[in-house]
Amino acid sequence: MSRASSVRTHSRLGHALAAPRSHAAISARPRLVCRASDDDGDFESKIAALKLSKKKPEKRVSFEERKKEQKAKAAAIAAETTSGTMTTMSEADWAGETVFYEGAPSSGETAVNVALAATLVWLPLTAAALGRKLWINYKITDKRVCVETDSPFKKESLNVGYSDIVRVDVVGRGVGLWGDAVITCRDGSKIEMRGLEKFLEVKKYIEERMPTQKQRESSEYYDPMAE
Repeated sequence: MSRASSVRTHSRLGHALAAPRSHAAISARPRLVCRASDDDGDFESKIAALKLSKKKPEKRVSFEERKKEQKAKAAAIAAETTSGTMTTMSEADWAGETVFYEGAPSSGETAVNVALAATLVWLPLTAAALGRKLWINYKITDKRVCVETDSPFKKESLNVGYSDIVRVDVVGRGVGLWGDAVITCRDGSKIEMRGLEKFLEVKKYIEERMPTQKQRESSEYYDPMAE
C-alpha cells in the first residue's frame, strides 16, 4: 500500500468515527421548549377583567348644577338650624347685665383702610370703615349681643338674646389683630360685626351661652333674660 492510499484510509476512518460523535453531541444539547405557564393565564384573565371593568365616563356636572346643589344643601342646613321667631327684647330684659366687651370697630382696621385710600379704588371701602368707626358700637353682655348705630342718616339698636342665636362665625383680619363676626339668628337673619377686637374671645363667650338643640327642646333650658 502506498503512502497516499494510507493517508486516504486514515482520513476516511477519522470522518467515520467523528460523525457519530458530532451527531451525539448535537442530540445531547438542551432544547428550549416554550410552554404556557399559569402566569400567562392569569395575565390574560386580568386583561379580560380590566376590559369588562371599563365603563363609560360619567357625565360631567356643570357649574350651574353644582351651584344649585350647594345652594340646596345650604338651605337644608339653614332649615335645620334656623326655625321660629325672634324674641322681642326691651330694656327690662337686660337690666342688671354684666358687660363683657364694648367698643367701636378696631382702630387698626380704620388705619389700614385709610392708608389704602391712596389707591383711589379703595375709597368706598375707606369711607365705610370711617363710618363704622364713628357711628357703630358693639356691646357683648351676659344677656345680649347689641350693635348700635348712631349716625346722622340712621339710628338703630339691634339686640339679640342668646336663646335666639344658633351660630357664630368669625374670620381673622389684620394678622389676627381684629376680625369680622357674623351671628346667625333663629329666624335666619344675620348680624355682622366688622373690625371686632378680641373676636376669638367674643366668639367663645357667645358660644358658651348659646343653647344647644337639645337644650332648646328641653323646658329646663336656662335663659339669662328670664331673670
